[in-house]
Amino acid sequence: MNRKHFLAPVALGLLLAFPATVLAQGKVQITSPADGATLDAMDENKLVYAVDPGPRGDHVHVYVDGKEVGILRKLKGSYTLETLSSGKRDLCVKVVNKAHVPVGIEKCVQVTVN
Repeated sequence: MNRKHFLAPVALGLLLAFPATVLAQGKVQITSPADGATLDAMDENKLVYAVDPGPRGDHVHVYVDGKEVGILRKLKGSYTLETLSSGKRDLCVKVVNKAHVPVGIEKCVQVTVN
């Protein structure tokens, strides 16, 4: 058996031997508000999140319409959003490294503020 034919089954076996969580690179969940939700501009709106920063992440930043509005050191919790102006808004949580550079793990929801 040549080397290529031997290595392919070995590599496949190694991939199947590790649980998917070991191979995961991180994840962000936004549990509230839901994507497509309507928020009242006069209410105190909270962004509820849970994060697995993966091997390259350190903490998370919160963004509203692409503008950073908060730095979060806890990997699970909530963030009170400042007064949001009316209209469609994009709310994002992005995992960043110690230098505050996004590592590519993020979750966004779009909401309408009345």
